Amino acid sequence: MAFRVYAVDLSQVRSAVQSRVPWYEVPDLSHLDYIDTKNKIPELAKKKALAYYELYKDKIPNKDYITVFDASSVSGKPRLHLIHIPTGVIESYLVAHGKGSDRNHDGYAEKFSNQLNSNATSLGFYITEATYMGGNGYSLRLKGLESTNSNAYARAIVIHGAGYVDAKMAAVQNKVGRSQGCPAVETKYAKSVINKIKNGSVFYIWSL
Repeated sequence: MAFRVYAVDLSQVRSAVQSRVPWYEVPDLSHLDYIDTKNKIPELAKKKALAYYELYKDKIPNKDYITVFDASSVSGKPRLHLIHIPTGVIESYLVAHGKGSDRNHDGYAEKFSNQLNSNATSLGFYITEATYMGGNGYSLRLKGLESTNSNAYARAIVIHGAGYVDAKMAAVQNKVGRSQGCPAVETKYAKSVINKIKNGSVFYIWSL
């Protein structure tokens, strides 16, 4: 099952961009001020995610959720944020980044890559697709929408549960284990997270 959604097309906001207004400043987001009133998500990440949603919402099948993975935060903190658009409520979960993004395993992603065999996290906008049962159990395919994540399919970058994403480890070491580039979550939450955001919702991996 494939959904046709695009990466940011500056031709849609050409006049503003020519005036040096960033594309994410163009949509009016004032009607979404009820979202994340406790500021769990970095302001710029949230603004870009909501602006993308506003620009493309007519093409987005699952309009109930937007997901923001704050890859600038340490892995021992809940940094996978599910935004429930109807209510503005935020659910936050632990999530792993790739080994290639954190070679010294200090909990911080420092390098991002779209290359095959990099084992790194890839930044940018994705659209969620269909679920399947694989080697990591119930999983959710991601389609990369930008040059920074266009190899998501070839690299098998998916959302799945993983035992190395462990709350006890996070509490003691302020980090969780690393993936091969997938945004892996705690196994006990994987099914719930996947079922909420599957079938065509916006998934955004962001870093400073």
